[in-house]
Amino acid sequence: MTSTHYDVAVIGAGPGGYVAAIRAAQRGAKVAIVEKQYMGGTCLNVGCIPSKAMLHIAETLHSLSSISELGITLPQAPVFDMSKAVAFKDKVVKRMTGGVSTLMKGNNIDVFDGQGSVDASKNVTVTKNGNTQRFSADNIILATGSVPFVPQMPGIDGDKVMNSDTCWNLPKTPDSLICVGGGVIGIELACMFNALGTKVTILEMLPNVLAPVDEEVRKLLVRIMGKRGIEIVTNAKVEGIEEVNGQKKVNTSTDKGPQSFEAEYVLMAVSRRVNTSGLEQLMEQGLDTDRGRVRVDEHMQTNLPGIYAIGDLVHGAGLAHVASTEGEIAADNITGHPATMNYDVIPNPIYTFPEIAFVGLTEAAAREKYNEVRVERFPWAAIGKAVAIGETEGFTKVIIGKYGEFLGAHIIGPDATNLITEYSLAMRGELTVDEVEETIHPHPTLSEGLREAVLAAEGHPIHIPPKQAVRAR
Repeated sequence: MTSTHYDVAVIGAGPGGYVAAIRAAQRGAKVAIVEKQYMGGTCLNVGCIPSKAMLHIAETLHSLSSISELGITLPQAPVFDMSKAVAFKDKVVKRMTGGVSTLMKGNNIDVFDGQGSVDASKNVTVTKNGNTQRFSADNIILATGSVPFVPQMPGIDGDKVMNSDTCWNLPKTPDSLICVGGGVIGIELACMFNALGTKVTILEMLPNVLAPVDEEVRKLLVRIMGKRGIEIVTNAKVEGIEEVNGQKKVNTSTDKGPQSFEAEYVLMAVSRRVNTSGLEQLMEQGLDTDRGRVRVDEHMQTNLPGIYAIGDLVHGAGLAHVASTEGEIAADNITGHPATMNYDVIPNPIYTFPEIAFVGLTEAAAREKYNEVRVERFPWAAIGKAVAIGETEGFTKVIIGKYGEFLGAHIIGPDATNLITEYSLAMRGELTVDEVEETIHPHPTLSEGLREAVLAAEGHPIHIPPKQAVRAR
């Protein structure tokens, strides 16, 4: 039975919203959640989960190119079937979204299916197919997320022009693709389509792709992508898209003058924008915003009493795990468990291959902020497990402060998105290099490279020659 009044109502069931609802329910609150489209939001349905399923397929196909080195000979060249890949992706998505629905039921959370709108008095209206439901709550958590940003330009609505929400159900592998945008989403999808056999060109308006990434890491990935045949054109501002002889023609202005590029498909991956649908009344009633995003304090509370906001709706890293943490923080504060959000230690995963992950400051930012900084890298080619699995491209890089504290860490290489957690934990717990160095890491594993990078920064690595005299401990 659904109610007409709740302790907490969550608007949006993405990775921020559903986690907030679960935490609030576990804290003893009576909770409702409203979702207009699908449980799990963008992340589970058209974002994180389907992209990782398809990237797994693409990386598996890519790895087969060197399988003969392992003594394995295939009777014929591997054949990729897009329809079967899409079916696998759909199965993964269905399992994950079904799991969220089960969690809602298991935590006694009432689910309202439809478009939710909220006012400052914390009244909620849910509309679907002309039917309306209404209820109220003592506290509201806004978790409406984001949608792909579609710039206004000629040809943007044409056939075979996709975005990161709509590129997952293609009937076949594109022969060629122009990816507009060289941020994380664009680079991940470019790697995926390239491995599936598509000729990929990336057009980036800025001087570099992956602008927030450490310079050394970015340069190595760009070099690897170039070797695979991915063309990257920077300082290229897209002006419009035309249809020419069955191909998409993308017109740009560059530092070399006007240039045009042709491909079968165009993928718009420039950015995402805040989804404020259903928040119109709140904005009219004074909800404080900053450059389109809702302003919150360290407790995730807005300027309106009893109304909180999380995820892509607020300023932050725009990552699912950040939204989930913000949801927990909001729910804790609502239910009398004071908590604050800390954005200083956020692991950033990038699912290219090789993978990239980082936490904390880049080398450039650290040198600008601090007078004394130590930086060192350790190559995967010197780690036995990496050599054994044929994954030797890349390195681990640590940035150490004056007192042995971690200022940042950057990994490009195998399983980077999992390995970065050790450095995240070290930074969150304010551990120093000594404590990582004195922690026994199992052999042979990739995690040994994390300790070796610290040893290198201290001047006494084991598996590469030291660059300086061994320091006394």
